[in-house]
Amino acid sequence: MAYDFSGFNQSATSTSAPVTNEPLTIAARFKSDVNNARTAIVSVCDTNGGVAGDQPFFALVEDGTKAGDPICATSFNRNGNTDEATSTSGFTVGTWHHGCAVFTSLSSRTVYLDGGSSATNTTLLQSRLQTIDKTAVGCLGRSTNAAFYNGQVAEVGIWNAALTAAEIASLARGMTCDKVRPQSLVFYAPLVRDLTDQKGGLTITNNNSATVANHPRVYA
Repeated sequence: MAYDFSGFNQSATSTSAPVTNEPLTIAARFKSDVNNARTAIVSVCDTNGGVAGDQPFFALVEDGTKAGDPICATSFNRNGNTDEATSTSGFTVGTWHHGCAVFTSLSSRTVYLDGGSSATNTTLLQSRLQTIDKTAVGCLGRSTNAAFYNGQVAEVGIWNAALTAAEIASLARGMTCDKVRPQSLVFYAPLVRDLTDQKGGLTITNNNSATVANHPRVYA
């Protein structure tokens, strides 16, 4: 199963975050209904820094506004600077994909689509992110939620480490998050029927009734 988001106002959020700084890795399976918008698949955010809509975040982003419909590993800081790595190939509407964003340091972020199509951005983030205090699936979970995702999301994992290319390829092939570097896994929500996280202890709220849908099985 998976959670299906409308692209309008639906999301799944927690008022806390399992990780607050680099290194971290965000991974998820996703199936988009559109390729004409820039939306957030999963994010961890600061809801207090800056003005509404400008709070810092780390995010796995789907960008249908760019040529080729890539996904991105995106860092946004409190001074309004965005640094991101953009995949070398793009997602297909109506197809399940695996996406992963690895934030190794202030000057390194890498994105993977389906275990490959990797790219790294090494721009130095000009100012460290403030306190990360929210986790969001299907949007940027800032004080004013934004970039709502239109499609389905499942198998969300967050690690307090930078996963390797081999580990990410394993996830893309179907390995569940709890079998890949489990000692560093700080959040895991399969999104099978309910919003209970299997790792992390976060309380997740379904905002505006996102629905449950089928998604391909992954092996344990």
